Amino acid sequence: MRFVLSRLKNILRRITVNKASFFVFLVVTIELMLIATLIPGEWAQKAIEKEAQYIAESSGIEQRDYVLQTATNWFTSATVETGMWKAMYSFLIPTRQQREDSNIKADWWFQFVEGRIDSLQKSVYHTMTRFALLLSWLPYILILLLPAAWDGYMTWKIKKTNFDYSSPVIHRYSLKAGAAIIGIVLLAFFAPIPIDPIYIPVALMMIAIITGVAIGNLQKRI
Repeated sequence: MRFVLSRLKNILRRITVNKASFFVFLVVTIELMLIATLIPGEWAQKAIEKEAQYIAESSGIEQRDYVLQTATNWFTSATVETGMWKAMYSFLIPTRQQREDSNIKADWWFQFVEGRIDSLQKSVYHTMTRFALLLSWLPYILILLLPAAWDGYMTWKIKKTNFDYSSPVIHRYSLKAGAAIIGIVLLAFFAPIPIDPIYIPVALMMIAIITGVAIGNLQKRI
């Protein structure tokens, strides 16, 4: 079991430095830049409301309220109480007195910047609702993940005794598939469009199955 855990740690370490991780990071960065410059605040608000409706239809009103309240608490603690938005407004938008004293009249520009900050606020909150929804699913997914990992481990142990073949190809592509699913989910978390939340439990179930397959095809050591 110790060998399996050490192998999984090495695998996770390699995943974090490979090109796929860099690609996901790059795309997420581009998404955030697009949100900050192009997406109207009204669009982000409509996306939040539509996705909340999806959650209510698929999981019930109580689940929707839990997700929204959790996201609101996170948003307040991380961005409002810390003064992040206030500092951003103060840095990017001058006060009325400063505008009157300035020789350059650029009210249109400051209105545009204020709209971008508002859009970014809503997008950050939207992302937090998705993480809150993910958190609410984790206890249920553990019911699948733990048996899948145990089954994979026992399959690996059996293969050590009966000389059954552990496929490095299956092992490698299982890891790539798992990394791809995680990358897609991460991209979806930052997407400024309403998405049916069913993709979260489906992705987690696929990761649980892939984990079992990957462990079951670890290379054997006698």
